[in-house]
Amino acid sequence: MNPDKTTITSRAYTLIEALVASSILMIGIGAAASMSLAFITQEEISERANRAFGYLENAVTLYQAGVPNARIPGLLPPDPVVTSLTFTDRTINATNLGNVPSTLITVTWSANASTASAGVSRWTGGAQNTTRTASVEVIRTNPTLAAPLPRVDFFD
Repeated sequence: MNPDKTTITSRAYTLIEALVASSILMIGIGAAASMSLAFITQEEISERANRAFGYLENAVTLYQAGVPNARIPGLLPPDPVVTSLTFTDRTINATNLGNVPSTLITVTWSANASTASAGVSRWTGGAQNTTRTASVEVIRTNPTLAAPLPRVDFFD
């Protein structure tokens, strides 16, 4: 070797450095995939809750319009998320009004009965048969319609 010549040093990565960098990258990709599945699961649960609340809102609107309790479930379109719709007659003690008749309308829905599964064949959204409920206390001044609703054959 000639001492007058400067030695050229190599600036390449070693195999160990490449493996460490690859493993850190794979951990990041795995974490992102796991978060993605959790977000999709939560999005589905939220979408089911929104559908159930819409169903409850429609039932309350029909009830306030004077439609009898027994007819309301038949008027609403079937929704696979909703498992039950119940009407419970109650009495509210209101200040300066005394006892006021009311109805508690309750909807029960399946929060996460999806069959979606992760890559390891398991559902990550909790128990498969979880149900949730929401209720609204409704007071209406007229218990029934004065006359049948008119039929509308066209819209402006």
